[in-house]
Formats: sequence, structure tokens, C-alpha cells
Amino acid sequence: MGEYEVAALNREQVAAGILTATAVLGLCSCSSDTSATDPTISGGPTTQVEQTIAPSPSPSLAADFVVRTATADDWPAVSDPADYVFSDTPQSKGEQFIADSYPDLWDQGIRALSPKMVPGYNFADPAQPGALVQYIDGERYEGTNAEPLGFRGQIEDPQSLPSDVVANTIEGITGRGAWPEGNTGQGGYLISINERDPKGTALGVYQFIDNSSTKELGTMYFDGGWEEAWAYAQTHGYSVPGMDRELYPGEVSGVTALHYNWGTTAMSRWVFDSSVNGWVEAHSFD
Repeated sequence: MGEYEVAALNREQVAAGILTATAVLGLCSCSSDTSATDPTISGGPTTQVEQTIAPSPSPSLAADFVVRTATADDWPAVSDPADYVFSDTPQSKGEQFIADSYPDLWDQGIRALSPKMVPGYNFADPAQPGALVQYIDGERYEGTNAEPLGFRGQIEDPQSLPSDVVANTIEGITGRGAWPEGNTGQGGYLISINERDPKGTALGVYQFIDNSSTKELGTMYFDGGWEEAWAYAQTHGYSVPGMDRELYPGEVSGVTALHYNWGTTAMSRWVFDSSVNGWVEAHSFD
């Protein structure tokens, strides 16, 4: 796949630029009445009129907030989960930061952020902090700093495997290196089953680290075929030993399986499509 680099000003930089520009303009907002200070004008006052400076807009309460150095106390949803009551009104400086800087995440019910940056929904979208705590229809969902929640804004049915990236996943497999412009799982978690691994049938879970690269969170091996690996994934929270936590089904943005016909050179790659509750062949080859 080709590597792409996307540069984007974040909202804090834009806000800082606006505040700076406003302050400069404010310093120039002096009185234009020259008679007030010119002693040569007969009958004019002999004392100067006090110059005034137009006030700059008040900065956000969370303008200096940094997710990377935030503590649990900055996220009441983390520090006091038992007594925390979800609200549309920010309850801390950290929550104010989400509402100001990432209003789309705030509207999705995210109330605490991980310092780990994750890719945006579409291929060219800028990265954003991962979700640590999210409320969807009154239900609480928790991630970890290393493995933040991966719903990608697909919150209509967080307890079911999504199918929105199936077409792009197939295009990515068959596109001879071309990366689809939309989403092929960025921001979520991928599951790969490989019957051709020398150690047996491999079940791997992967996390996107940028728009076109993933890292392996863990892999385990099975003596049987892909069916055994897929059954394990479904009954163990789509996780493998070594991961921080089990995944919610809605975080699993893509599932692929490489089938191997034993005793031959024939192989085929399949994609799970939850909309039909079955597998779709993406590509076959010898």
C-alpha cells in the first residue's frame, strides 16, 4: 500500500491564531478624537483622555489542556465511575476540552480520551485521540490507553459486527496496492485468520497505527482450520492472549480469512459480511 501523509491544523492552533489576531487589533483601538489631546486648539482640554483597549475574547476554559499529560482526575468518568452521571454539560476541564476541540466525539458520547492518537474515519482524515470512556444509549463502554475504543462513530449498534467497510476491504484486497479513499477499518480493530501460517491456523488481532499501517496486538494458533479460529474469536470477545481487554463487537471493523486447500496450491481470501451473516469471497489464486 502507498504511504500517505496528511497534514492538518488542529482546532487549538486555529483558536490560538484567532485570539492572537484579535489581541493585536485590540491594541490599535485608540480614540480618534484629536481635539481631545491637541493643546493648540483653543478651548480644548489640557488633559489627555484615557485610551481604551478593546477586550480580547475570553479563551476556552480548556485552552491549555493537554490530553497526553491528563490524569484520571481530569476525567470524572474515569476517576469516579460508580457515581458518575452522564451529562451533555461538561463536568471538568477535560470534558470541556472534548466539547471544544472534538465536538463530534463529544456528540458520540465520549467523556474521556486516551493519549493514544488513532486514525480518523476516512483514509485522509487527521488523527484524533482515542476514546477511553463512551456512553451509547445510556450504556457505558470502556477502553484502555493502549487499546482505546474503536467504534469509529458507528454507534447505532455497538454490540454487532459492522458491515460498512466490507466493500472497501474487498477493494483493498483486489486493488493491486491502491488504498480506497473511504474507510477500511481505520480507527477500529481488524481480525485476520490465516490457514497458511507455518505454525498452524493463525488468529491475529490488529490495530491501525495510522491510515495505512497496522500493528499486531497478538496472535494465537490452532491445529484445526479457519472455522476453529473464528469460533474462538466469537466466544472470547474478539481478543487473543496478551491484549489489554476483550473487544466490543462494534469495534471489530473488519474480519478476513485466508483459506488454504490442503494438498494443493489453491488459496482464497474471504471477508466476513455481517449484513448477510456470512463470508464473501474477495479473491482466489493458485
